[in-house]
Amino acid sequence: MTEAYAVPVPKGYRVGCWEVRAPIATGAFGSVYEARRVGGDGGGLPRTAALKFLPTGTGTPRQLSHLRELVEREVELHRRLRRPRLVRMYETLVVDDPATPALDGATVLVLEKAAGSLSARLSASPRPPGGAALVAQVCEGLAQLHRAGWVHGDLKPANVLLMEDGSVRLADFNMAAELEGTHAYTPAFSTPDYTPPELLWSEVGERGRRIRPSADVWAFGVLAHLVLTGSFPLPGGTPTARRDAALAYARGTEELRLSPGLPGPWREVVAACLTRTHAERIGTDALLRRVTAACGTGGGRTVPPRRVRPRRAVLAVAAGAVVAAALGYGVTVLGDGDGGPAPGLSGAGAGASNVSAASYGAGELRTDKGVPAAYRLLIVETAHDCDRKEVSPPLIAAMLKVESDFDPDLSDPAKDEYGIARWTPKVLRWWMNEDGTPGETVPEPPFPPAESIPAMGRYLCWITPRLDAGLPGDRRVLIAVAYRTSYDKVNDAGGVPPKYRDYADRVAHHLKEYTPPGRR
Repeated sequence: MTEAYAVPVPKGYRVGCWEVRAPIATGAFGSVYEARRVGGDGGGLPRTAALKFLPTGTGTPRQLSHLRELVEREVELHRRLRRPRLVRMYETLVVDDPATPALDGATVLVLEKAAGSLSARLSASPRPPGGAALVAQVCEGLAQLHRAGWVHGDLKPANVLLMEDGSVRLADFNMAAELEGTHAYTPAFSTPDYTPPELLWSEVGERGRRIRPSADVWAFGVLAHLVLTGSFPLPGGTPTARRDAALAYARGTEELRLSPGLPGPWREVVAACLTRTHAERIGTDALLRRVTAACGTGGGRTVPPRRVRPRRAVLAVAAGAVVAAALGYGVTVLGDGDGGPAPGLSGAGAGASNVSAASYGAGELRTDKGVPAAYRLLIVETAHDCDRKEVSPPLIAAMLKVESDFDPDLSDPAKDEYGIARWTPKVLRWWMNEDGTPGETVPEPPFPPAESIPAMGRYLCWITPRLDAGLPGDRRVLIAVAYRTSYDKVNDAGGVPPKYRDYADRVAHHLKEYTPPGRR
């Protein structure tokens, strides 16, 4: 295991009747592992499960208090609610192992094991059909949760699991809270893209932030728009820009601009979710009726989609930390470093590539030369998205090394350059969208790697045919230099301009270093 897990658990470790196998995910506190049941008939327990380890004996008192609160929220909901659209918890365990201080006293949630997540499905290219049926199942889960008197508090694609049969489960309930009348109280945490405007400026009291079911309805509207159109309903190339647009919308200075690609019945559904105030927002039961009608399924049930096979476990990166979109157990997903299965994609759900994020693309990019495992899959996928053979994974990795030393938080105000690819905001605007259209506003740093690296790939792909064919030297290095300056300056200089020779030499060095021997 090359990545630091919050709760490191060795392969083969036993807790209860479970034996830990491959790591699935980790976050600041908890870590999730695939496990198999060993011995006995299991008392009705499944053969495989996901074990979520939550430490109790390390960290500062404030961290531990916060962690205990999150654990209690999640465990309490799982114990009290068993609904078809909520991920199932089979049991809770406490590790009793004084000889292993890092694990002794850890709480373990034994959860239903998923095949993938809605995040992974959104990253697939081409995107599989059946999005409306998935959205309808999400709405069913939300209605089941609200009818039981609970608010989710962090509904988003990463927290929507896809099972082997294609059905949907809502997951990650450590922000969930039980209603007390019209409100519940949750920790002061949220994902900006799915947070309604009224909570973006809400005060946080001693018990946390007051939240209504209407907050989940807003999040559902954003999620539905994203699944059905591939875009967010409010403008902006970054979460910060979209947050500002949401605030402007709530103040009445910005309009809601739903995608023209959103089908008519769904436009009414999304618009009813994304009202300026919580009081205008549609209730969950009425929402479910509208969603069912929009799907054309009739009655109160939805049709499960076909099995989803995510495209090579594409990684998403948020807030400077790498998050794989394979599972939504409420933690950041990382790959194991020994060639084990990609997170959450073992067995039938693995698709064509049953490899870890750390070793993904080993035939194209050296795994032993310092390219951070967290960025490998994103680098390889970015190169694959360009049809120019020169724009290769080693080239992108070499450029990131030279530009920032793989620092996602790089900030150089003197040059107006930020992030892992050293983007200037005004330039990034033109390369940030997958469909080739410029961003509607100039983005503001910080720029997460998930935005910076694909934008770099798109720009390199555009530069490549604009360099003169007869230029001397390694064409890949010339492409890199053109990224640092411009293709016009490289063409005018007849090669690498003298000012950029040191840059070119460094790129060439790392390009050779990162290229597997058989591809040089």
